[in-house]
Amino acid sequence: MKIYILDKILEYKNEKKYIDNIFEDVDNILSDEKYALSHLEVDGKHIYEDFYDYFNENIYDIKEVKVFTKTPRELAKDLIVYIIETMEEYVPKIQVLANEFYNDATEGTWAKLVDLFEKIKWILDATETLDADNELKYIVNDYELWNLYIKDTYELREIMVDFQDILASDDLNFVPEILYGEIAPLFEDMKEKLEFLVNRELDMSLLN
Repeated sequence: MKIYILDKILEYKNEKKYIDNIFEDVDNILSDEKYALSHLEVDGKHIYEDFYDYFNENIYDIKEVKVFTKTPRELAKDLIVYIIETMEEYVPKIQVLANEFYNDATEGTWAKLVDLFEKIKWILDATETLDADNELKYIVNDYELWNLYIKDTYELREIMVDFQDILASDDLNFVPEILYGEIAPLFEDMKEKLEFLVNRELDMSLLN
């Protein structure tokens, strides 16, 4: 197989024993050139996750692999955009979930709540990663607004702690109130802040 990465072409035999070498070589090239892996195109098919498993399952048939890369700055901006899209997706889901708890929560309702908790954890973890990223200064040029967004994430963490306490007490009367009255509007507010930040023009002086 041939692997096209940046300005290089790598060639390997189609055998499973070479898979580790393939990914190690790709990682080394990206690290040396200060790029990050975005996704792969394998014989015309775009692969966005589980790269190793895909190679392991299809190693004998792969002929050509194109490695798509992004700069750390591009990845950081993509992460902000994905956080925005996630909040946009989950606001109506939270409202539906609150209505289900107002009525009669089913097993499916609880599964949706677990999914929401996992997504909130992802948002908080992703934000923490961004806040420590040196590339943030090239994307966000209004740190006052960014810090207000960070303050919102602290509030979200506190809400989640209170939420866990309520669930532990089996007092479900407050669940829809927290979902609809606290988490949903906070998501909206956080989303609006990020939309403003990510749409602002980059300060070109920082790139020099």
